[in-house]
Amino acid sequence: MTSGALPNAAELLQSGRPNRQVNPYQVETGVFGVTGTGSKFVYVFDRSGSMNAFDGRPLAAAKAELVKSLESLDKIHQFQIIFYNDEPTIFNPFRPQRPKLMHGDSATKGLAAEFVSKVSADGGTRHLDALKTALAMNPDVIFFLTDADEPQLTHSELAEIRRRNARVGASINTIEFGAGPFGGSFNFLVRLATENGGRHAYVDVTHLPPRS
Repeated sequence: MTSGALPNAAELLQSGRPNRQVNPYQVETGVFGVTGTGSKFVYVFDRSGSMNAFDGRPLAAAKAELVKSLESLDKIHQFQIIFYNDEPTIFNPFRPQRPKLMHGDSATKGLAAEFVSKVSADGGTRHLDALKTALAMNPDVIFFLTDADEPQLTHSELAEIRRRNARVGASINTIEFGAGPFGGSFNFLVRLATENGGRHAYVDVTHLPPRS
């Protein structure tokens, strides 16, 4: 794994972003080396068909990393999980109630791990709806993971995310899965992190471990 961290990303949005009050109950957790600090976290992970390439290692690694990240949370913290392809699939053990942020107690994290274990890869990729759903939950931190070169978020879609996040103030961290070394381009995932106070990391899926 190589990381394309953007050390000054938060500073770029220092003006105009909501000032969240310091929360003494904040915690730091991370995904593939990209960390975020807060009390409310949303994981937005791609589950399109391409995540099943390389003998399913990308999706398997993403799922394992997500469950590992949840281990850092306690019952005073909140989280939500959104797997998406053509549409979002949200962790919601209390249907028919609307999905909401869940507390990180042991029982709920157990249900979350069960939900994650059943996720499979298929279908196409639509990023925007999943990100809008995540922002509507007013999180402190979003971890957004995808292997999609195409379709990219357009300039207008990136602008829409910025507008929505101006009211929320979430840090959006992006984790990019790709085959081979990172090309260093300022692609839509780097832009998404840079424009929303987050960091970007690149993971070479050819180096992921075999599925257990």
